[in-house]
Amino acid sequence: RDNVMDGLTLYYHSACKRFVGRPCGLLYMLEFKGVAFETKLPEEAPTDAIPFFAVPMVKIPDGTTFSQFPLIMQVVGKALGLGGATPAEEAHCMMIVLNVQDILGEWKTLKDNPERLAKWYGVLEAQLAKAGSGYMLTSGVSFADFFSYPSLVSRFDHLDILDGISKADFPKLGAYIERMKGVLADSREKLIAKGFPMDP
Repeated sequence: RDNVMDGLTLYYHSACKRFVGRPCGLLYMLEFKGVAFETKLPEEAPTDAIPFFAVPMVKIPDGTTFSQFPLIMQVVGKALGLGGATPAEEAHCMMIVLNVQDILGEWKTLKDNPERLAKWYGVLEAQLAKAGSGYMLTSGVSFADFFSYPSLVSRFDHLDILDGISKADFPKLGAYIERMKGVLADSREKLIAKGFPMDP
């Protein structure tokens, strides 16, 4: 059992009980690594928390508070041994997260731009080919996977309704999404049992 993050508190809308939203990957990562955590409402954030613009925000066991979801995934993921096996992998892990974050940020226009979407998905396809492990990094599962999987599921399905681009163009990405679904199946059941409406 990895307990270095036991006692982590996540602050988010409805404490993730009506909808999970952005922190989906964090919940998966914590459950996957057997971390004891709790979720609270945004208004329950500590009064001495670092100034922040929006949730999600976390308080980790040493009392440190911080927001910005990619950073949360990096700090917690590295503490749980999911930050890559080498300094190069550590850098690549965060790069992958920021690539997916860019996809999310561009989605409003990206979803109607098959050429640009193909370029972004091509980068992820190439990363999976380079890693050769079935995950985003060669060494195995990382916080980049927990960040990427929930973000990509519905957006990969979006290819079904676009012309000039299809899932078949990105076989490794399709296989990756299915693999992550299987890897996280047990964690998903446990989280649902705890009252978190996991989607995906």
